[in-house]
Amino acid sequence: MGVEQRLVELSRRRAELVAHSAAQRAELGDVCHVWRVPMAIVDQGVTVWRFFRGHPALLVGLGVAFAVARPRRALKWLGRGWALRRFFRGMAAGQGKPH
Repeated sequence: MGVEQRLVELSRRRAELVAHSAAQRAELGDVCHVWRVPMAIVDQGVTVWRFFRGHPALLVGLGVAFAVARPRRALKWLGRGWALRRFFRGMAAGQGKPH
């Protein structure tokens, strides 16, 4: 195989790789586009979580205000929260059951 033929082969292979990587970038862009909105919502949730971790008195005050304004609904949400707490503690302890 001559030098010129080798250069032509390398050039052809490079063009194939460039086209293949462009197709992969386009596919990755499509996959990432689908997750853009859900990840933005998660990001906002993390921001809210960090805010309330830094201001626990505010969270307690909101909880008390909610309990005073809607006692039945507050008890219902308290039960749900307790069940979630038990669920996540069980998962952390390895007691979770797969679905």
